[in-house]
Amino acid sequence: MIDDPFQYLTFGGTFGRTFLLFFDRFDLYMAISAVVMVPFVLFFVSAIVLLVWSFFSMEDPEELAGLVGFLVFGIEFLVYALATVIGKGAVTYAVAKVYTGEHPEWRECLKKAWSRKWHLLGASLLVDGTIFLGLMLIAGFLFFFIFFPNGFTITLLVVASLVFSLGVAYAYSGVMLVTPSTMVESFSPIKAVKRSWELSTGSRCYLVCTMMSLYCCLLVVTAFLVNLFGSRNMVSPLDLVIRIVPLSLYFPLHSIIQTVLYLNLRVGRESMNHTVISGDLMTNSASLPSRFGNRDPSPDSIDYRHVPLMDEGDDGNP
Repeated sequence: MIDDPFQYLTFGGTFGRTFLLFFDRFDLYMAISAVVMVPFVLFFVSAIVLLVWSFFSMEDPEELAGLVGFLVFGIEFLVYALATVIGKGAVTYAVAKVYTGEHPEWRECLKKAWSRKWHLLGASLLVDGTIFLGLMLIAGFLFFFIFFPNGFTITLLVVASLVFSLGVAYAYSGVMLVTPSTMVESFSPIKAVKRSWELSTGSRCYLVCTMMSLYCCLLVVTAFLVNLFGSRNMVSPLDLVIRIVPLSLYFPLHSIIQTVLYLNLRVGRESMNHTVISGDLMTNSASLPSRFGNRDPSPDSIDYRHVPLMDEGDDGNP
């Protein structure tokens, strides 16, 4: 368990908190990860089978890539995308519940994420859709360079690639906290994006460096396992396991560290505590203002939220 969950964390402390949460409830996070990895494995294996079949078969590859294959891959991809979005929300909710001292079960977390599926999908489309449009723009510059290869198009392609890379890094650092904002504070997609952008302002370097460090850890672990146990046969069962196992660990760690970053920024800027996060995790059946309303006031229950602590110009002296 975490001794002081609402202590502001440094860069190293963020990683320490992330791995502490992960190993403390390893069964919880891996159960959620398994739900996500099952459709991923099916999609990945189907792609490998189709690739091997098209390589060794004498049939026309165009017949293999017909309507049936397109529909199968489309359905598998949609199921995997939905499972990924729901899985991220479930891990985020689990971390938030652990911060409050509770012991959530994986089914409870998945049900909660499923109840927020439309908000999670909407936020994911806003974020990933923007990046996809940027990639399409770069693809347009690339095709333009292929058909008109000259110094101007080369310069244009290089400049566009640099601008796109910097723009993606800046934009991603501003919207990477969308899922925690959606699951913890029950925000709509647009409000979740605004909330993420607000929290990330002034901390973009901290966010980007943290996420890039975690991704580098994934690359190092994968390369180590491939060099140690891998073979020349890229489609062997052992090689598939070597590549899938690190991803199954990276998925919950990615969502955990995003939630830790989100909560850490709220601790540092809003002095978030147990009471605040418990209130945020309440069932959002009513509107947001009514969650903080006091419909039955009593002498023992008075809302001092909007009462100023000190008048302007008051230095605190009697």
